[in-house]
Amino acid sequence: MELIIDGTRFSTLPEFFAEMERLLTRDLTWQTGRNLDAFHDLLRGGFGVHAYGERVTFRWLHADKSRQDLGYDETQRYWLERAQKCHPSNRERMLQKAEAAKNHRGPTLFDLIAADIQDKESAHTLILEA
Repeated sequence: MELIIDGTRFSTLPEFFAEMERLLTRDLTWQTGRNLDAFHDLLRGGFGVHAYGERVTFRWLHADKSRQDLGYDETQRYWLERAQKCHPSNRERMLQKAEAAKNHRGPTLFDLIAADIQDKESAHTLILEA
């Protein structure tokens, strides 16, 4: 199975999550947690489009645009938001990730998402097209 991620359909992380829900689920009346953990769960399958553990080839069109959209600015916003919502014991770690993104260090959201798609557990294939 091949699914197309079209980078022109989103510019922010919430829009990316909405697009992935559209691609990976059949029931659009509910939303996932809209965070990286929920995205990981969607990749494992069993939400309607592909079976649990089924391998998928993701072809990401306009990946260069997405790399910029989901770059350090969006990454910093994500970690700051997570710091406000997470358990107090995790807050400092989230703030450190936000500070790293502010200083253009560490993985961006695009990097984290691409790595998650290709994770050993899911064994999906990711093809990036500029």
